[in-house]
Amino acid sequence: MNEPKKYFGITLDPVHIGAGGYRLGRVDNTIVRDPATDVPKIPGTSLGGAIREFATVYTMKNACQSKTDEKKYAEEEVKKYFGDENRQGVLRFYDGQIIFFPVSSIQGTVWITTKELLEYWLCEIKDEKGETITIPEEIKDEAYAIKGINSSEPLNFGWLILDTQNINEGKEITLPPELDKFLKRIVIVSDKLFSHIVNDNLEVRTSVRIDPETGTAAEGALFTYEAIPRGTILGFEMVTDTRKEDNVESIVNLIEATFPYLKLLGLGGMGTRGFGRVDFFTLKNNKQSNNKMEGNEDDKS
Repeated sequence: MNEPKKYFGITLDPVHIGAGGYRLGRVDNTIVRDPATDVPKIPGTSLGGAIREFATVYTMKNACQSKTDEKKYAEEEVKKYFGDENRQGVLRFYDGQIIFFPVSSIQGTVWITTKELLEYWLCEIKDEKGETITIPEEIKDEAYAIKGINSSEPLNFGWLILDTQNINEGKEITLPPELDKFLKRIVIVSDKLFSHIVNDNLEVRTSVRIDPETGTAAEGALFTYEAIPRGTILGFEMVTDTRKEDNVESIVNLIEATFPYLKLLGLGGMGTRGFGRVDFFTLKNNKQSNNKMEGNEDDKS
């Protein structure tokens, strides 16, 4: 196994990865959540499936003109990496996590996160062009101002008002420029509050099924569904099994070539309703430690 490669994404539209079926409660069609934290996530299967499809399209588009059947050639090439019913693929896609979640407040849109998320996703990044921020050692049920927040006033999220604290000392990490330019206001909250705030601020829409015979709303077909809102910062990891494939660079180039398709066509459900587009990218001009996952790769394989 090689080192997991981290990718980040900004949701350009709401993203709906359905949990399947209807439920009694706030909405009919819910989205997938992590069973341990109850925070919405993007399953690795959803990421891998969309990327595989767009990898096939990209390979077919760039196939040599001498290939008589570009589609069949592209499918066979992609199977080498993603596998099929007869063999296991060499790629591992892990669930996408919410790293920064946008919430409306009296001070404007605030992106909330947690200490653990920042440490996992950003702690090893070294970028001279990035902004240095400080995360506290101890987290209580308050909002800790990281960037762009007036700490002299409480942070009003509507149903929730939190005291705001400045961070005088703690661990320093780098906010890379790709994220620094987009995230104008950032606060850290506890894991408990993070789950509650995220779930209370998901986008909820109402739709109705259209009767194809009449062209009007079908009787009793009103339903609601939820989605991760636009402006959310996501992260996911991908690993290549070097025991089966050592040409890691070409695989990475193929995966990253699919990102423009994900930005244009998106992933998940409700695509005809304007959902799904995500702008995925990898951080540039940074150096990450290669020691983080040593000894743990077998656990993920």
